[in-house]
Amino acid sequence: MVDAVNNNRDAVYTGIGAGVGAVAGGAYGGWLSKPLLKGDAPSDAFVKRYYDNSAKDAAEAAKKALIESDAYKNAGDDIDKLKNIVKADPGKFGVKAEDGKTIDDAINAFVGENPKAADLKSKMEKAVAENANVDKKSGKELTNLKKAFDKLGDNPDENAVKEFVKKHAEILGEKADGSSTIKTKTELETKVISVTKGLTDKADELKGFINDKKLDLSNASDVVKKAAKDTKLWAGAKWAAIGAAVIGVCSYIGAKMTAPKAPAETPSENA
Repeated sequence: MVDAVNNNRDAVYTGIGAGVGAVAGGAYGGWLSKPLLKGDAPSDAFVKRYYDNSAKDAAEAAKKALIESDAYKNAGDDIDKLKNIVKADPGKFGVKAEDGKTIDDAINAFVGENPKAADLKSKMEKAVAENANVDKKSGKELTNLKKAFDKLGDNPDENAVKEFVKKHAEILGEKADGSSTIKTKTELETKVISVTKGLTDKADELKGFINDKKLDLSNASDVVKKAAKDTKLWAGAKWAAIGAAVIGVCSYIGAKMTAPKAPAETPSENA
């Protein structure tokens, strides 16, 4: 009888443990997926990651285009031919003439004296990748700018607008010395919208995807999947099941340890 009682009790505890584990594991998965959505819209974390990944993709694409171009392949280790590639489109490499200098001066400075072909190629590849996003700020910077603007309120005075511009001058592309022509909130709003347009566009893309697919990542593009993965959604999905099993076992063990012991059998008088 004791074995029967223990077996039944173990089954109950196992069921309780598995149930608690499933709920807790599911909750854990849900908690980890929170970075993806805020209501029905993509969260700031999801948008930032999607935007930043797109910028990385643009940099990689620019580098790949250079490496696979006929001019680059044909140049080989010929320094003059490599130099001519830069000269053909200096802006692509971020090369520009400074005051009192010619574009040739700028190109020579970029190439350097007595360069090795391998070093020059590496420099060119890095420069063209960096310059693909030369005017872009990070998703974090743009998100922080939008949040800071929202905190200005409905009717900030000219001094408040002036101080905002001074504080965020670099990302706004304005001077921090107070000489900016932006004086009103309307003018500032126009500037903020312009500066953060890339981030807004990515948010709109994600909104469209979420509305169409209900966040079904199995049908998402690779860039959306990567952004989701980076915001830990997949980690939540992967570990929720493991969390359920682990927490279930722990609950079972805990129940076993705190359960009252079955009474010991006493020898039967007729035994």
